[in-house]
Amino acid sequence: MERKQILIIDNSGLSYTGNDLNGTVLRGTETSLILLSEELAKKNIIVFFATRTNEEKIINGVHYINRNNIDIEKTYDLAIAVSNANLFNKIKSIKKVIFSVSNQSLEKFIRKKQLIPTFTHKPIIVTLCEYQFKKRSFLTSPFGKLTIPITVDKQFVNEEVDVNFIPPKKAIYNIRSNRNLDILLNIWTDLIYPKDKNLEFHITPDLVEYSDEFKNHNIFLRTIGNRREMIDELKHSRVLLYLGHKSDIFTLTAEEAIKLCVPVITYGIGSLSERVSHGNNGFIAKNSSEFAKYTLDLMNDDSILRELKAKMFEKRLEITWSIIADTWIKNFLR
Repeated sequence: MERKQILIIDNSGLSYTGNDLNGTVLRGTETSLILLSEELAKKNIIVFFATRTNEEKIINGVHYINRNNIDIEKTYDLAIAVSNANLFNKIKSIKKVIFSVSNQSLEKFIRKKQLIPTFTHKPIIVTLCEYQFKKRSFLTSPFGKLTIPITVDKQFVNEEVDVNFIPPKKAIYNIRSNRNLDILLNIWTDLIYPKDKNLEFHITPDLVEYSDEFKNHNIFLRTIGNRREMIDELKHSRVLLYLGHKSDIFTLTAEEAIKLCVPVITYGIGSLSERVSHGNNGFIAKNSSEFAKYTLDLMNDDSILRELKAKMFEKRLEITWSIIADTWIKNFLR
């Protein structure tokens, strides 16, 4: 049987290949596309991945090419464009899919000039969670939509985890955007730290103007490291604190913590309510008082932490990139 061929087109400003997977540059979208493409390549599919890279090479079975060097004479079995239907212009493919990485309102859909190319190329919209699926209206997905989730790099799943290990009393916020971090910091300074001044909160740098007031409340700036360093940092944190944000469509950061058996405390905003199962891999608080209580409980009661870690450990292999790749094949390559 002739091997299927797919083309993935990323329109971001990043120049990258699979060799950048363990660095500090890639975001969740790029990481997920690399992991998906590598898994598809393992399943005997020829994968071309177009980015801004000038290092055209084959890495883990994936053909990385510069976006300007796409073979416009070739007919692919499937073309996957990241968010932008204009990327299909001049591309020949039997099926076309938009890999949607945002909640695209009708206003944004029109402002980003998606109307004409969408009706020209007729792509299926793939969303990453049910929250995003529900937010995507018929007018912005007239030719159909379905949800195919993403997951973490197998490095997080294969990492050795000791469910009996109790980390120091350190909480972490390792998201790279200030997504309600200002509100979270107020909860920490007003409701958490005053009740236990031995606790520490480590946040991503450059998101706030760091001051002595933060230091006086045991709020410290993290050092952003590579994948290995991030895993070690998470494993030595007792809890991930993140309220969530309306723009979150998967929250890979929370999933990475959970796979390492680090519980998450959240408001469940955006897709967080799909990532966090209350009492199983963290807690979903209704208000700031509840959030503070759950944080203090996890920081100070080792039995609660051990119980959550044991539950998370049992479900680490619940979904894998192999399963996700099979879902893509079933829907678009048969």
